[in-house]
Amino acid sequence: MADWLSGTFRKVTGLSDPGPEFIQKTNAGLAALKRGQSGEAETHLKAALKEAEKFGEQDLRKAAAMNNLATAYREQSKHSEAESLFRQAFAINEKALGPEHPEVVAALNKFAEFYRGRGQPAKAEPLLRRVLAAQEKALGREHADVIVTVTALGEIYRETGKHDKALPLLQRALASQQKAMGQEHLSVATTLDKLALLYQVQGKYAEAEPLYLQALAIREKALGPADPYVGHGLEKLADVYREEGKYAEAEKLYLRAIKIWQDTLGSEHPDFAYSLEHFAGLKYAQGKYDEAENIYRKVLTILENAHGKYHPSRASTMDQYAIVLRTQKKDELAKRVEERAKEIRDKCAQMAANPEALVTANPDDKYLDQLPWNKKL
Repeated sequence: MADWLSGTFRKVTGLSDPGPEFIQKTNAGLAALKRGQSGEAETHLKAALKEAEKFGEQDLRKAAAMNNLATAYREQSKHSEAESLFRQAFAINEKALGPEHPEVVAALNKFAEFYRGRGQPAKAEPLLRRVLAAQEKALGREHADVIVTVTALGEIYRETGKHDKALPLLQRALASQQKAMGQEHLSVATTLDKLALLYQVQGKYAEAEPLYLQALAIREKALGPADPYVGHGLEKLADVYREEGKYAEAEKLYLRAIKIWQDTLGSEHPDFAYSLEHFAGLKYAQGKYDEAENIYRKVLTILENAHGKYHPSRASTMDQYAIVLRTQKKDELAKRVEERAKEIRDKCAQMAANPEALVTANPDDKYLDQLPWNKKL
């Protein structure tokens, strides 16, 4: 950080000294962030911002301090505070450096990632379009960073239902990766999955299936048939088969995936539970409601043991479980399950605003970092 301040700032603004107090407090805050101590980092970075404010309202050191403090806020799920600082810092940088400066484009990209991490793709979309235009102008259409942005924008279009805009971007990303990395690179498999998912959500199973098969073959060759990434690929392809009504083919793949999770992570891991949940969906589609009910019960037990009682995935599983119960005319039990799912969601909403309460309520949860509001960008 000190080198960047004494280098970049001198070049851009002619500053002779970035300020020793500012440097000291900034470095202490960034070190705390690296250790995962975001509360301590906030204290140091607030002090750094106070020092930076002495340099002037439009000083780049103030923008840097704002970005750092925003990161600390983000790590603590203080999203509104983080968003405000990210926005102010970006405005200062853009005014000082210009809209196409690499530092400004990088900041814009981070801002887009912030919105994506919060599940707000519509806010991220215009930012990423600006990033892509600037990157293409500076780096060319085939640069690796450009393709990353192309892929991200394609996913945003899919998430917001703009499928006609998503398709050419994901196809472009795939073609560029295949040309640069070869047909069997793991990154190619990931993009194949993204393109297949786009077709799947549109009900175009004939287009999705061969792409999932190709991605699965790449992973099996590169990682071996029992790798967890192969398990994920098996589930994706099995989901398509289930949606197509190819139940026998789907069951074989689901059972393979379940065995992979059990052998690699154990039968108490959430990923094992999620694999069982996919399988329960198959049993429901087949009309085997008793089997589906029993599997959902097992999934809920595993998730409670892993995460505690108040986890959003448990509420989602309860929704599916309640559907099975309704189908079986077990309406009273279904109603209790639905009420329990609502209780969990309400509790999760409260905890999202105060993640420390979540830790207190679930001290044995080994998977808290997988919660939507705790995921790091």
